[in-house]
Amino acid sequence: MIVVSAREFRENQTKVLTAASNGQAIILTSRIGHFRIIPVSENDDIIENGLREAITEVKEHMNGSRTLPSAKDLVF
Repeated sequence: MIVVSAREFRENQTKVLTAASNGQAIILTSRIGHFRIIPVSENDDIIENGLREAITEVKEHMNGSRTLPSAKDLVF
């Protein structure tokens, strides 16, 4: 297991992510908590599809073919 601080992670992202990709357990520590870094797997299709849909919505909004709700509309 590799434990890295947020600062170390920022300075060595490629090294840390490569270690995670190679199966190494990575724990990221920061002021707001501790996090485990794991690669997205083929079983995480829901995440991938959700991201793909979100990116499509943003692109459509940017080219004017979709109107997205404001943050105020979402909260209230």
